[in-house]
Amino acid sequence: MSEHPAPGHGPADITRTKLRLVSYNVQGLRAGLAPVAQVLRELDPDVVCLQEAPRRLAWRGRSAALARRAHLLYVGGGGNTGGTALLTAVRVDVHDVAERRLRPTPGLTRRGVVVARMGKGAARFGVASIHLGLDAAERARHFTDISGLMRASVLSDGGEVPVVLVAGDLNESPGALTWSRMAAQYVDAGADDDTPTFSTSRPQRRIDGVFVRGPAEITSYQVLDTPLVAKASDHRPVVVELSIPADVAPAPHS
Repeated sequence: MSEHPAPGHGPADITRTKLRLVSYNVQGLRAGLAPVAQVLRELDPDVVCLQEAPRRLAWRGRSAALARRAHLLYVGGGGNTGGTALLTAVRVDVHDVAERRLRPTPGLTRRGVVVARMGKGAARFGVASIHLGLDAAERARHFTDISGLMRASVLSDGGEVPVVLVAGDLNESPGALTWSRMAAQYVDAGADDDTPTFSTSRPQRRIDGVFVRGPAEITSYQVLDTPLVAKASDHRPVVVELSIPADVAPAPHS
């Protein structure tokens, strides 16, 4: 566990909302729907950023089935976003969703991103679920694309949010080019914790992350490691708890 405030943490007397976000690469549900759903159900998250969600053969129905089994709601993403998806608890309001494919790289898997404006109680925030590729040049290019999409879809005029959360599988470790670019614009919620997120059988690398911008306090960070997690996927889920204030100015544009 680690605790550290994101830039712009406001006065202690501002009304704050607790938010639990999970980022989880579920390996295409190769181990089946049940173990992944049980992991999520036991975590009781507000928001889930999925990677390698179902993207073939009735993928929306399968994503919705996973959400139901996890006591969550399917928001968007999957087959049309390269396997990135969003789920939420019923206590979270979803105001807008955008599903986008990123520029293709010949010979590599087509990537995509799903972003949404959300609210819980009086708090407002934007979320993006991302899964960057295996090629370093593509990762750098796609991060630029994602940054532009966040400005257009989440930080646009008339729809701005105070807090922005980007979570997913970056396919590289802290200190690499794109991770460093991300950490320069956002707070890396796990910067003080080098617990590996991949793989569950041979844990060696932290390649899954949650990044925060705006007046949010990161109250806890955990990489979950249980026998059920080892069974469910080759990635460990990242669990971040935040405290988000209400009625504050939007996060600054980058």
